[in-house]
Amino acid sequence: MIKNVFKTLGRLEPFEIRNSGITLCLGAPSTFVYMEIMKYYHPEVIIPFYGNMVFAVLFLLIGILPNLKNKFILQYYGLFVFFSTMAFQHYLTYATYLNNFSLDFLLVTYVFIFGSVLLLSNRILVIIYSTTETIHLAYYVYISDLDPVHESSILATISIIFILSFLITNGFIRYRKKLEVINTNLEKVIKKRTKDSELRAKELLRKNKDLEEFAYVVSHDLKRPLRNIYTLTDWLIEDEDKQLNDAANQSLFHIKKQVTQMDLLVEGILNYSLQGNPEQEVKEVNVHTLVKRILRTYEANHINCTIEKKLPRILFNESQLTQVFQNLIQNAIKHNDKDLIEITIDYQETKTDYRFSIKDNGPGIHTRYHKKVFELFQKLQIDTDGEAIGIGLALVKKIVERNEGEIYLESSEGKGATFSFQIPKKMKN
Repeated sequence: MIKNVFKTLGRLEPFEIRNSGITLCLGAPSTFVYMEIMKYYHPEVIIPFYGNMVFAVLFLLIGILPNLKNKFILQYYGLFVFFSTMAFQHYLTYATYLNNFSLDFLLVTYVFIFGSVLLLSNRILVIIYSTTETIHLAYYVYISDLDPVHESSILATISIIFILSFLITNGFIRYRKKLEVINTNLEKVIKKRTKDSELRAKELLRKNKDLEEFAYVVSHDLKRPLRNIYTLTDWLIEDEDKQLNDAANQSLFHIKKQVTQMDLLVEGILNYSLQGNPEQEVKEVNVHTLVKRILRTYEANHINCTIEKKLPRILFNESQLTQVFQNLIQNAIKHNDKDLIEITIDYQETKTDYRFSIKDNGPGIHTRYHKKVFELFQKLQIDTDGEAIGIGLALVKKIVERNEGEIYLESSEGKGATFSFQIPKKMKN
């Protein structure tokens, strides 16, 4: 209980500890110099117990104590300040009495009383300081040979100084208490909101995992009957024992096409839904080898793919990067209207990122559709072969942005298109 009381009396805010330490460090040489000046101009002045040196050293030591970063010292630093200043004040009172209340000592006494009270941040300490100093000074005034006018002047001046100091300190203490209450309430609000945010984040993470599992299960369960329908349709078309008319065969072909479309759609949704985690395995990927492997899939006489310069090695998830390049290259080939398809792949490197580009000589895209092409299930052309589902570019955008990158489109009608994506460099662990 007593320990807690002393801890409360000695508690100072960090900025108060810093200010008190600086004040005492500056006060140490000032005290010594002031008394030395008095001795120089008034050789008869009495400075008992070498107080100018003793208290200069004491103030300097207490001023540098906070630099030790000791927990005990920081907790009770207010008491260190209180006892050192009160000891010096009572010493000044005694020295003032010995020097017959000379103006030089009275001046330094008044200034130090005012400054000391302002350093104290606890009402109890201020009351103890003021009461003991008033009693001490009144006693010496009473036993001295001063005339009543001087006695009254000294006591009145001391009283006014204490009253003003107390009013200023009291206002500061009340203001600090209000700030403490506001800070405490703010901390409670922040803790509550932080806890709520953590709970919401955990709930969202759980729901995301549930959605991923749901998407995987649904996609997996849908693909099996689709494959069965496709196989049965093939059997019906190839079965020579069954004489089907042209209309029936045409219907079966349409069924196959729709099944193919649904299979692509399900596969696309599955890929899109499972790209939600940017923390998948990241390793060094040889982009040049990866792109050349993808281009081998599209080798044909009417397709000319050029890699401007050797592509770099980067830290990325290989599966995701494959999907990015594969979708962009496939998009450049599929929607190209030229007899000879020209595709150029290049990259630029800065201190912070890589910027890859895939340029084609296709029909180009009007500027009003530049954002639309990256939206899910958006197609700018009517699909005649049933192979476009409008997920590829949306998937590319999702992968790039989930890895803190950006994707751009530069194109105009009739002038081809350039898809560029920028990804930040990652440091090796």
